[in-house]
Amino acid sequence: MKITGSCNCQSVQFSIKGNILDVVNCHCRLCRKMNGSAFSTYAVIHQPNFELLTGVLHSFAVSEFARKHFCRQCGTPIFNSNPTKYPDFTILHYGCLDNHQDFKPSVNIYTRSKLDWVNVLDSLPSYCTSIQ
Repeated sequence: MKITGSCNCQSVQFSIKGNILDVVNCHCRLCRKMNGSAFSTYAVIHQPNFELLTGVLHSFAVSEFARKHFCRQCGTPIFNSNPTKYPDFTILHYGCLDNHQDFKPSVNIYTRSKLDWVNVLDSLPSYCTSIQ
């Protein structure tokens, strides 16, 4: 399966050689703050399997261990890296994958800080409106 991804403005495009190792939902406070959401979903790959095809990535140190890499044009987060704890892995932001519907999370991590209301998402009313 060919795995590709891009930012919102399409200036950053990438491909992944090999397989996605895992898809995780992270509930830590750092991910909530960094991404402005209740939790973040990531696809984990081996670092050498990430190939930037077009565009320029900017990075920011979000902690002494973690760096966030994003599109310089539109700000779309592409991946996180942690060279101290996880030097061999790239933590891709799930939403930037072009075929993200092919991959489902297998685990929730850092659930001690998980928001209680996340468990009731399926019971909330849902409406069929779409932007894209």
